[in-house]
Amino acid sequence: MKKKELVSIIQQTKPFNNPKVKLEQYCIDAVSAVDILFFAGFEHDDIKDRIIIDLGAGTGRLSIVALYLQAQIVLSVDIDQSALSILKNNCEELELYHLVHPINSEIIQLPFLRERIRNAPKITTIMNPPFGIQTKKADRIFLDKAFEYSDVIYSIHLSNDDNREFLISYIEKKQWIVDDIFTFNMILEKTFEFHTQKRKKVLVDLYRIVKRD
Repeated sequence: MKKKELVSIIQQTKPFNNPKVKLEQYCIDAVSAVDILFFAGFEHDDIKDRIIIDLGAGTGRLSIVALYLQAQIVLSVDIDQSALSILKNNCEELELYHLVHPINSEIIQLPFLRERIRNAPKITTIMNPPFGIQTKKADRIFLDKAFEYSDVIYSIHLSNDDNREFLISYIEKKQWIVDDIFTFNMILEKTFEFHTQKRKKVLVDLYRIVKRD
């Protein structure tokens, strides 16, 4: 499938019905969702035939793209049951639901996933965690959980020098390393009443994180 066709499919999926400020629920734009998975799937071959765990899956856009790029199965994790209901409907509309396993859980309480996946191939985690605007250090909770079970992690964070320096240092202290960074503009649609612009470009970094040898 061509990238343009996949973007069109993702654009037609349903967004949040009632996004929650506290959870920093923003629907990732379709172009970004496809670009992220193409980077992981074609630049690094980390999607095809793998178990994909989508932390903070929301309405499932990253999960869905991963399946179109031939992930074996996707575990879509989110604390918000209403978001997972939308994800389920989106996957059913595209006849993909048999390959998606929604998990309703707080990230910090998520069980050790390798024990639930016997004889698993390599596990790739993809995530668009909260940036920590509403809850400080929220993104670190996602990273710490992903460190427990992943073989490789793709994580989106705000792009600036201070943030990048901190995250690289934090990741290295956990005995992982950042071996590639893809920087791009993510488009945020007006979601909450306090937003003043219809659309806003936000510069973000997608980190590829692997275990230290």
